Amino acid sequence: MELALKIVNGRVEVYEDGAYRHSYGSHIEDAATDGNIVAVVTGDGRIEEYRDGMCQRSYGSNAKKVRISGNTLAVTLKDGRIAEFENGMCRRMYSGRSD
Repeated sequence: MELALKIVNGRVEVYEDGAYRHSYGSHIEDAATDGNIVAVVTGDGRIEEYRDGMCQRSYGSNAKKVRISGNTLAVTLKDGRIAEFENGMCRRMYSGRSD
């Protein structure tokens, strides 16, 4: 089963094996999936995790981009730092810039 995401008018559209399944969320700016969990960044910089179209948790602030691998989310913040979240908790934060 292959999941593909598309952001349309601030909502995430989920496609499974090329066929449209459902859409959810609001004011979404970025989204990523590992095939099981869909992680999104909202317009106010919060991170939301969806599983089967239902919001499991919402956390964080000042997020700009999100990438997911297993239980770990790598979130790029608006100030350029990168935060790693695991199960909704921030595990570490480091500078994403090489000044």
